Amino acid sequence: MADELPPYMKPLFMSGGSQKIFDCVCDEQVTEENPHILISKAKIMEDFKMRAAVCDFHPIKKQITSYPGEEILIVYDPDYKYGENFYVCLTEAGKTEYLDSLKKEEEEAEEEAAAEAEAESEEYDEIALEDIILKDLPSTPATWQEQGSEEDLEEEILTTSRSLITFMIQRKRKMFGTPTQFEDRNVDAAKDAYIECTSFEDNTFDLHRQEHDFAVQNVMESCEKACQTEWKKPRTALSQYVPRTLPPAQLEKINKSEDLAKFVESVCPRFKLALQQNEIMDVFADDYNDLIDVDGVFGNKADNNLKEYQSFTDLEFSKNKSIAQIDWHPSIKGIVAVAYTEKLKYDDRVDLSSRILMTPSLILIWGFSDPIHPQLVLEAPEDIYTFKFNPTDPNIVAAGCINGQVVMWDISQYDARLRNHKNTGARANKTRSDLFDVEYQRSPVVHYAAVSSIEGSHKMAVMDLMWLPDTIEVARMGVPVENKAQASCQLVTVGIDGNVMFWDIRLQKPAGTGGLGGLGSTTKKERETAKEKFSSIPSTFSHLDLQWKPINVVPLSKLTGPGLHPGVTLSISQQLLIVKSKMQSLVSGNPPLIHRTNSSVSRQRPVEAEGVNTKFFAGTEDGYLIYTDWKAEKDPESGKLVSSKPVYAISTHAGPVHCLLRSPFYNHIFMSVGGWSWSIWKEGESEILQTSRSNVKYTAASWSLTRPGVFYIGKEDGNIDVWDLMDRSHEPSMSQNISSSAVTSLVPYRVSSKQVLLGVGDNFGTLHILEVPWSLRQASPNELHAMSSYFDRECSRIDYYKERDMNRGTAVVDSAPQIPTALETAEEEEERLKKSFNNYLNMEKEFLVKLGLRKEDDPVQLLT
Repeated sequence: MADELPPYMKPLFMSGGSQKIFDCVCDEQVTEENPHILISKAKIMEDFKMRAAVCDFHPIKKQITSYPGEEILIVYDPDYKYGENFYVCLTEAGKTEYLDSLKKEEEEAEEEAAAEAEAESEEYDEIALEDIILKDLPSTPATWQEQGSEEDLEEEILTTSRSLITFMIQRKRKMFGTPTQFEDRNVDAAKDAYIECTSFEDNTFDLHRQEHDFAVQNVMESCEKACQTEWKKPRTALSQYVPRTLPPAQLEKINKSEDLAKFVESVCPRFKLALQQNEIMDVFADDYNDLIDVDGVFGNKADNNLKEYQSFTDLEFSKNKSIAQIDWHPSIKGIVAVAYTEKLKYDDRVDLSSRILMTPSLILIWGFSDPIHPQLVLEAPEDIYTFKFNPTDPNIVAAGCINGQVVMWDISQYDARLRNHKNTGARANKTRSDLFDVEYQRSPVVHYAAVSSIEGSHKMAVMDLMWLPDTIEVARMGVPVENKAQASCQLVTVGIDGNVMFWDIRLQKPAGTGGLGGLGSTTKKERETAKEKFSSIPSTFSHLDLQWKPINVVPLSKLTGPGLHPGVTLSISQQLLIVKSKMQSLVSGNPPLIHRTNSSVSRQRPVEAEGVNTKFFAGTEDGYLIYTDWKAEKDPESGKLVSSKPVYAISTHAGPVHCLLRSPFYNHIFMSVGGWSWSIWKEGESEILQTSRSNVKYTAASWSLTRPGVFYIGKEDGNIDVWDLMDRSHEPSMSQNISSSAVTSLVPYRVSSKQVLLGVGDNFGTLHILEVPWSLRQASPNELHAMSSYFDRECSRIDYYKERDMNRGTAVVDSAPQIPTALETAEEEEERLKKSFNNYLNMEKEFLVKLGLRKEDDPVQLLT
């Protein structure tokens, strides 16, 4: 090549990581003898998407994008002749010219080598064999010629590096030459003849190990061997096949021939057998891969730890705060939202109320491309304990506050920013000075679009929130109806005040001006002033702001006595959660859901949905598991529709129930986590699996999205226990420390079939993104069926013990709480206790009679 690069070539620096990605490692895959390599353009474009500005091809991204060919020529420059270690050809004509020049040089070198070989052969042919004379002469040594190894030999010569120690021994002159006599004597015969030197520990002793030069020379045995082979130059060979055609008359003759009929009859049985075998088994299945999957789940111990993928923290917004909730964006990969709350108890919150009012309550939306600056900041009126993206329109975000209000945001105007977060987060096309610009680093702050009225909201903190699926709606008094809009427009919340509320984000009825209290009596002028102040707030939910009320309220009543259970979490039937994605309507150009919600609810009579399970589970702050119905029932005395009483309420945990999670693989299996234990339940039956009490409190939990028998438990000491029921059920398969503070939230996210991430929030306000290893995300071929059989066996085992105890005539003794089939009145409960106590008295009498302490005719005082 010339001293200067042609205009169609550009120098390019490629790091070691990029060399491995594109298979062009220096001095291994590309060398000085073979410096060029062709890289697929599609592979470079894929690297643009994955690493954005980090990609080494980013400086010439425009030329790469407009390159017409499918492969791009890259040439290795080991001497950095043109400033970098590679240079790239950016035109198809330049690539052809370079490759043709290389081919031409190879042909010239081959011609020169052939000419030299021919000249040598001619020279040897001219010499006659008779003129060659062989002589046996003695070998004479040649003179030594220095080749640069003298210095190495001198370095290996051992030289004295310190002065020698000198000893001088003296003796009297008269003693020279005198004979020496040796004799034995007792040690005690002479004074100081024996001195004992006992060992002791010297604290001032210090041993200095001197450097020791030691050289070893190893010479390998060598032998010379030679073989002669004939090398043939490879060349491209082509072959062309032309189908054989026959005239129509000859084809008709062949089809009617007897030979063809006999051939078809002879091969027909074998052909049918082959078709049956193909139908029975998959001939293209790789059995070895199935064996690898089965062995890898339990045998691959090298890849079973949760790896830190990324972490997010903000020194301004998340300082001295705890993470309350995590939620992944439903449609955009690499976007995760986090709610932060103050780490204060009730008394401290009251004492520091003035400081809390001045501290903003936020939800930060992070992108993987920028772990320092959040993509969006959602501002809330109070601390957020729970929030969720709308499953059909992710531009709607709903949250529950500590004061009991429900808040909503509309982030549709920032949708493009979130979808292009890789470009914005990489700070593309920005100078170094821009990175320290305060305005440039500031994230957009989004004010809430609507907040519920205080009178209609919860009286205490909202602890859990769920969007109802797009298949049903809940009308007045909890009647489920069909959702003709096919969009999630309703949500359900549960609060510490003991109420479960259903909300509709569409316009219901014109609200009056007199029933809103202090907030509802805001004058028109004040509303216009507030609207001008927050001019960037979209008017999507202006009809709900400060007037939003629930359409249905379900109290979590206690079975005995007045009062309500303080709700913490809830779980509705899994059949309602089968939500079809509506992202295609957004891409196809149809208006998103947020522009359709302003329309009021249709006045046509709704069609009641059939086969909908309206019962749901709720976990309480005092450790109870409640199973109730949101559909109102008719009071037998008054005939009015009233809220349903709970079907049952069981005290399951010695602490608040933090999680009620349905299995993503089985509709009827769910898990409850609280206090120091977790339990697995089957809807309609009793508890089928319960762990022993842990030494540390459980604070969060999550099912695996890819393996039916795996779930994760977060603990107060910052550890995560990984339970694999396919491996063991009495202890966790693995426990790994994630943080030095308590784990507050666990939310998994499936990126692809080869990558599953786990979002972990801690009490220090740090969001950890962990990558799930292969052994915990790859299910065995029969794991789904094996876990289903395991749950069925546990249920059968429990039913067997109940039936056995009934046959023996004894009461059922079970450490796990039993689920009653129906409610008991006070009279029925008293009758049952009397009967149980009378049975005890009879058993006591029989026992005393056997011991001889009582007689059989002694009366027993039974309760009546």
